[in-house]
Amino acid sequence: MPRQKIKQKKGKHGPIFNLGKGVKVRLDARGKWLLCIEKGGVRKNITFGVGRDAREKALKAATMIADSLGDMVFPGPEEKTEPETPYFKAYSKKWLEDNARRWKPRTYERYEEILRLHIWPAEIFWHKRISEISRTDIKYFLRNLSKIRSAATVELAQTVLCSNFEEAIDDQLYLHGNPTRKILKSILPPKKNRNEKDPEPFTVEERDLFLAQAEKICSPGLTLILKFMLFCGLRLGEALAARLRHFDLNRKMYRVTEGFYRQRFDKPKKDKYRWVDLPGPLVAEFRSYVADLRKESLKAGNGGVVDLMFRDPEEKKRYPYSQRKIQSLVKKICKRAGLDARNPHDLRHTYATVLLMAHISPVYVKEQLGHSSIEITVDTYGHWIPGEGCEGLEEALKLPVQNRDENRIFSHIKKEKGCNLLRLQP
Repeated sequence: MPRQKIKQKKGKHGPIFNLGKGVKVRLDARGKWLLCIEKGGVRKNITFGVGRDAREKALKAATMIADSLGDMVFPGPEEKTEPETPYFKAYSKKWLEDNARRWKPRTYERYEEILRLHIWPAEIFWHKRISEISRTDIKYFLRNLSKIRSAATVELAQTVLCSNFEEAIDDQLYLHGNPTRKILKSILPPKKNRNEKDPEPFTVEERDLFLAQAEKICSPGLTLILKFMLFCGLRLGEALAARLRHFDLNRKMYRVTEGFYRQRFDKPKKDKYRWVDLPGPLVAEFRSYVADLRKESLKAGNGGVVDLMFRDPEEKKRYPYSQRKIQSLVKKICKRAGLDARNPHDLRHTYATVLLMAHISPVYVKEQLGHSSIEITVDTYGHWIPGEGCEGLEEALKLPVQNRDENRIFSHIKKEKGCNLLRLQP
């Protein structure tokens, strides 16, 4: 039917096309086209999706229904029954696919993982329809999940469930209000009281021991990845995605423009590009490493061209090393060196704490790390920022260290996280 022959008016979310009594096509809050049929006090909605093609399909279907509406049989108000809603698993699969274009690939993968590993296996979600799930069911599920998973995983599961129910409410499949709203208050402690993992950086001595062991068992490329993180503060994905064109070795700088996650290159965290400074010894190592890569490229018949810096030989040098391989490597090196187990992100923590304990400005550290605000840097590494007033502490406290045997008064003075920790003998 030509568009000009269809009566329309302006609705809350877009145009509403009236094709006959009780038959209309409209946009909902998500930008999806709905075919709405109402007769005898009963209303039915059919979703056609987004875009022009979906609108034309909805209009075509509405025209056919409007023409044959007289032959349709609708139950009267006394026979009104609730339409069956889909099972949660089927609905959440549709939710995942319908919204995939709005999210980054990493976000989609994380949501799919939460559904597949934690939500779908739960009995209340695979055998109940979405309209049958109660707030009590969700609270029971999240409380059990909090016993075996981190607070961050519980928060993400609640986010996924909340979004599903919001969409179900919009589709008029769930009419009792979102059952996940503010539910975490009764499950998780306040964020400031949660037992979140604290940074576990190396000391300078541990760092040097770690690198000495790495040079014994790792290839030059793998060793350089570890040094890149230790001496520049890069995230693991940012280091793995390093390309030669992003280096300015003459200015001793590197531009962070992408990361490598799960066999995919993507923008860095929060899409924030930045320049980081390279220490002189590391620049010299990169020059030597690039020269070796050029020789390999020439031997392979590629004309000496170098792009990706850390290609994995097991991937036929098409991709960098995977994050999982580096995680396993860091644990292996720590074990060989007799150090407590660490993860690759602790190398970034080591970079930050070494600079802060050397009185480097927190603002400079914040820029090097790519934090969005100075508050994040201070909240994460505040324990390692030396106090301005620690000097002269004994004099301020009027401790008679000059007239008494200091070794008798103090068992030891230990530098811990940037402050003097004094322990008195009994």
